[in-house]
Amino acid sequence: LSGSGKSTVLNIIQKLFEGYYAIFSAADLGASSNAFAMTPFRDNPLVAIDHDGNLSNIKENGLINSIVSHEELIINEKFKATYTSRVQAFLFVGTNKPVKITDSKSGLLRRLIDVHPSGRLVDEDRYHILVNQVDFELGAIAAHCLAVYRSMGPHYYSGYRPVKMMYETNLFYNYVEYNYDIFRTQDYVTLAQAWDLYKIFCVEAN
Repeated sequence: LSGSGKSTVLNIIQKLFEGYYAIFSAADLGASSNAFAMTPFRDNPLVAIDHDGNLSNIKENGLINSIVSHEELIINEKFKATYTSRVQAFLFVGTNKPVKITDSKSGLLRRLIDVHPSGRLVDEDRYHILVNQVDFELGAIAAHCLAVYRSMGPHYYSGYRPVKMMYETNLFYNYVEYNYDIFRTQDYVTLAQAWDLYKIFCVEAN
């Protein structure tokens, strides 16, 4: 949601990683036509940030999957010869739109952590006071983040699935969830019944 503090948090992350972050376009990575989408990663940043991203209409998620899997990729910069590099960046994307999760085999299912604002807002005067104090608190913020990471462990999100995002963008997931009570009470589901239920679901979901 707009005005919920996404950019404020991303600005703090930029301050924490000054000199080690890059600004990129998530929409360009998800498009099949942008030959230079990898240019922001030429200096191999630790963190890559898109303050106002849009992954609601991903045409091809292979590039995004390869980046977050830290695979070796071809970097194509304007007026330069192509070369390969292994991107080690952690991607942060602020967006007001749901991320398109195409199917159960989408690599985004294993790699996307869906973060939602708490809704706990402060008034504008208090907000500006807090933002002005951030620079002084960077060390404490970093120490807190490190402590939380160590307490949770490196594999905390290994079994995580972005279920809320799947509800919003994966129609077939919605169909199964919508008819869950019917499927659960039966020993099996015939293809004819599943198809009839799917047609009803499509009409009711418009």
